[in-house]
Amino acid sequence: MAVTGKAAGEDGASEFDAIVVGGGPNGLLAASYLARAGARVVLFERRIETGGGLNTDEYFGFRFNLHAVYQMMADVMPALGDLELEAFGLRYVRPPLGAAFLLPDGSSMLFGDDPVATAGEISKFSPGDAARYRAMWDDFQPMLDRYLIPWTYELPMPPLEQLEVMEQDDVGRSLARISELSFVDVLDDYGFEDPTVRMALLSFPAMWGLDLYEPLGFLFPLYLCRMLRASLVKGGSHRLSSAIYRSFVKAGGVVRDACPVTGIIIEDGAATGVRTAAGETVRAPLVISTLNPEQTFIHMVGSDNLDESLLSAVRAWEWEERSLFGVHLGVRGDITYTSGAPGAQDALVAFMGLATEDDLHAHLARVDAGECTTAEWLHVTVPTRFDATQASPGHHTIRIESIASYHMAWDEITDSYAASCLDLMRDHADIGEIVVQRACPPTDIERRLTTMKHGSIKHGAYTPIQLGYLRPNDLCSRIETPVPGLLVAGASVYPGGMILGGPGYLGAKVAMDILGF
Repeated sequence: MAVTGKAAGEDGASEFDAIVVGGGPNGLLAASYLARAGARVVLFERRIETGGGLNTDEYFGFRFNLHAVYQMMADVMPALGDLELEAFGLRYVRPPLGAAFLLPDGSSMLFGDDPVATAGEISKFSPGDAARYRAMWDDFQPMLDRYLIPWTYELPMPPLEQLEVMEQDDVGRSLARISELSFVDVLDDYGFEDPTVRMALLSFPAMWGLDLYEPLGFLFPLYLCRMLRASLVKGGSHRLSSAIYRSFVKAGGVVRDACPVTGIIIEDGAATGVRTAAGETVRAPLVISTLNPEQTFIHMVGSDNLDESLLSAVRAWEWEERSLFGVHLGVRGDITYTSGAPGAQDALVAFMGLATEDDLHAHLARVDAGECTTAEWLHVTVPTRFDATQASPGHHTIRIESIASYHMAWDEITDSYAASCLDLMRDHADIGEIVVQRACPPTDIERRLTTMKHGSIKHGAYTPIQLGYLRPNDLCSRIETPVPGLLVAGASVYPGGMILGGPGYLGAKVAMDILGF
């Protein structure tokens, strides 16, 4: 996308060409692209600082990334080069290994982006599955390169049109075929047999709360291969949002943080500006909302200003049933995994608690039923293992995650659940002296990041009817909405959440086309 262009046109009625509502990563991206193209842009953020899920808080020298930490698309996001983010201080650190599965019997299985080495690990459990993994990995790479990664940064096509494109070559046909399968079906299709290998492979989508039985097989290449190439932001996740922020401000953008928007002004059926909690009215020919559908259309625009088809689509939006419970530790001394191979220390994520596919399915069923009052399955990251700047010398930060239901009495059980996370982790690790501890239940996610209702970390469930051309619905997935002058570009819009950089990038592209840049 071009990031330079003509100067903003004259607009006697408006001080700005575009208003961006929400200063998370997508709002910042959309605003920065527009400002660098020459548009006059103001960004409104409810919180005291921008960044949204790119949240790094410092506690006595420890930097805790309370929400986003892994960057699966770091090396392919167009914004990295387009917005010159490295010039604004962004640096990525890529761990040498993607994942380590520390099993209850003391054995382990290590996964990296070298399929030969990973197959060698799998062969300890099943030589046949090792060969199957190599075949699946080789199939997934061209799916990523030709379709899934490029399409992340292109406006979505209607399903039939997309299918026609995929039917033009063998790679596309293979992708179309697995799109009809669930994650479990994909493993069955490749013939994976060993229950521990299957548990490990299914953990990559399951760790993000995805339903393993929904027909979402097209996401498997992304959640497996890209997770094994994931990076951390040096200095903490907030450094990414800070770099985008600096790019925006340098281009002349205006940031209004600690300034909640309370309504989108609708005149003659079109969006013409916003009202703030302070009673201000700010006008522009384009309003770009990065909030969730309920916030944008019900709370900001108002039901009375929506036609029935859009209103029905918004009311049908589904939140995720599974969220995350997090425990963030500041430790004096070291952390050493006591189970598994020595190489596990090099893994970005260490999984612990489960041994087989049946264990995983049973655990997720208990989560969904609201029966998990203690931790059973953890994904653990030690950011300071790879980036010493996130703690003082001789100290470490530890991030513990557990899939959890929002619908639990978290005000009552948070402390006991956090203690159970530590107990499970100590079964597999020696931990130094804990000097700082912060527990974050799903209700905390919702309190901090109000777009994530019910602790919905991707701003809404990933289901076949809420993905692709249908995210958030077929009326709004291509950024423009049925309300003239109103665009949507948050994680609830195609291609979705997970700090992909897609919605903000596409929002800017559509806005520039409308404004004539």
